[in-house]
Amino acid sequence: MGLVSGELVYLNEVTRRLMKAVRLIDTTDEVINELSRKIFDVVSEAENYSYEGTTAQGSLKNDKNPIERRDQSPSEFFPYSPAVGPLNPIAPPLKVEVCNEGEYKEIRALGKLDGVYVGPPDLVQGGVIALLFDDIMGSVLVVNNCGAMTGTLEVRYEKPTPIAKELLWIGKIEKIEGRKIHVSAELWAEETRTAIAKGIFVKVEMLS
Repeated sequence: MGLVSGELVYLNEVTRRLMKAVRLIDTTDEVINELSRKIFDVVSEAENYSYEGTTAQGSLKNDKNPIERRDQSPSEFFPYSPAVGPLNPIAPPLKVEVCNEGEYKEIRALGKLDGVYVGPPDLVQGGVIALLFDDIMGSVLVVNNCGAMTGTLEVRYEKPTPIAKELLWIGKIEKIEGRKIHVSAELWAEETRTAIAKGIFVKVEMLS
């Protein structure tokens, strides 16, 4: 996976499994208490290695510029993203690709969301959908060499989005007006479009 450590990717994959298992656990208090003790020991050891400085989704220590890595995949220039990052255990395991379509490059993300992301029965929680929209649209900016931050994000939920079904996010730039970049995105569950999003992203001067 290029610049992304395979060992760290595997640690995050195992942690995702743990999150799902804990979210769906259905057993006795005795078993839960025993598992809690084991997990506590592992967490306590892992905390000894926590980095405590400034962090970012582009790198652990905020020392890499995603725009400079725009020719890579979103999983590499946003490895710690809570939406598409393989080094963030809350990010679902999506396959994210860059597509050359029209004037601007597009982003397509494909995969399933599991029980961790449930809101209504067997449906994806709406805020999770908004999070994924925001970061997929942000990835669109990076691959098109447009560094900007979210100004507004509008999400319209058209249909319920199912858990454990193959989902497809598509994000693209609509137009650029000075410092404002207009981006749109769609979410599909097979042949059904379940949500759409529109965002205005604003180019800003980043403080050091």
